[in-house]
Amino acid sequence: MRAGFIALSEGLVQLRSSPLRTLLTLLGVVFGVGSVVSMVSIGEGAQRQILAGIEAMGATSLHIRSAPPKDQGLSDLVNVSVGLSRADARALSAALGGDRAVATRAIYAPKVSNLPVPATELKVIGVTAQVFDASKLQVAKGRRLSVWDEQQASAFAVLGSALAQRVFGDDAVGKWIRVDYAWFEVVGVLAPRAAGAEGEAGGEVSYDKSIVVPYPALRELLEPPRIYGDLDLISIRMDTIEETLPAKHVADRLLANLHGGAKDFEVISPEELLERRKETQNIMTAVLTAIAAISLLVGGIGVMNIMLANVSERVAEIGVRRAIGATRRDVLFQFLLESTMICVLGGAVGAVLGLSAAFVAAQIMGIPAVFAWQALAVAVLISVAVGVTSGLVPAKRAADLNPIEALRGE
Repeated sequence: MRAGFIALSEGLVQLRSSPLRTLLTLLGVVFGVGSVVSMVSIGEGAQRQILAGIEAMGATSLHIRSAPPKDQGLSDLVNVSVGLSRADARALSAALGGDRAVATRAIYAPKVSNLPVPATELKVIGVTAQVFDASKLQVAKGRRLSVWDEQQASAFAVLGSALAQRVFGDDAVGKWIRVDYAWFEVVGVLAPRAAGAEGEAGGEVSYDKSIVVPYPALRELLEPPRIYGDLDLISIRMDTIEETLPAKHVADRLLANLHGGAKDFEVISPEELLERRKETQNIMTAVLTAIAAISLLVGGIGVMNIMLANVSERVAEIGVRRAIGATRRDVLFQFLLESTMICVLGGAVGAVLGLSAAFVAAQIMGIPAVFAWQALAVAVLISVAVGVTSGLVPAKRAADLNPIEALRGE
C-alpha cells in the first residue's frame, strides 16, 4: 500500500514537472471521452423525446389507419372492400372487449371558410368523443366535445392551438366560424401537442392546425358518408402498452376477413413503434459512438508516444532506481500508473465537457437534457483501459532496461 502511495506521488510530480506536455497528452483523451459522453447523453435525450411523443399520441392505444394500396385501382378495390368503416370499429370493439373505448376519425378538406387562412391549409377532423382519451388530446381552454355533442350532431368545434392563436389570439372560445356553408361555435381550444406526437397515428394531419368537430356533424353538415373509406382512423384504448401488440395481431386477422383479403388498412401498435424507434436510435448512437471512439484511439496513441519519449528521457533515473533496489515490477507499475493517471484525468475533464456540450446541444435541438450517469461510468472505464493499454509498451520498455546500461546512459 505504501509503495502504491509513493508511486502515485512520484507520478504526480512527473505530471507537474512538464505541464505543457501533460496538457497536450490530455487533449486526445479529453476530446475522445467528451465525444462519447456527449453522444450517449444526446442519444438518451432523443430516446426520451420519442417516448414522450408516443405517450402524447396515446401510448396504450391501438391505431388502425386507412391505407388503400397504391398499385390497385379504386374501382377494383370497392368490389371486395368498403374501406375502413364504423362497422369495423364495432367489430374490433366486440373482438377486443366491449368495454374498451373505441374512437373514430375522419378528415375533410373544406372548400371555403370565413377564417383568414387559405382553405388549402385547413383540415376539419370529425371525431367521436373517445378520441380525446385515445389520442391524449388535452383541452387548454373551454371544453372538449362530449358524447352528447356526438349524439346530437351538434355544430360545435374545438380548434387546434396553432390555428386558434393565428385566427383569434387568446380569445377563441365562444366565437363562430363558417366552414363551407355550415356554422360552428368554438367551445374549446386544444393544448399544444408534444413534439413527435403529430402524424404518428394517422398520416400527415396535425391537430394543432385543424378544426375538430363531432363525427356525425361532419357527415350531416359538411361531407356525406363516402362510398369507400368512410373513416381515416380507428383508435382503441388498451389497458397497458404490452396489450397493444397481441391486439394488433387480432385486428390484422379480423380486418383482413372483413375487407375480403384487401390490405387497405395499417394497424399501428405503440409497442411495436417504440421498439422500432429504439432500434433505430440505438444503431445511430452506436455509429456515433464508434466515430467518437476514433478520437480515443488517437488519444491513446498520443499517450503512448509521450510515455515512450518520457522513458527515453528518464533512462538515468530508471538506472538509479534499479541500482538502489527497485524491481522490474516497480518500474513497470510506476510508468503504467503515470499513463493511467493522465488518461483518468483527461477522462474526467472530457466527461465534464461532454455533459456540458450535451446540455447545450439539447437546448439547441429542443430535446430533453439528460444526465447520463452510465456515460460517466463508461468514460472512467475507457480512460483506465486507454491508460493501461497505451502505457503498457512504454512501461515494459522501461522495466526491461538493463540497470548498468541505464546508468551508463547518463
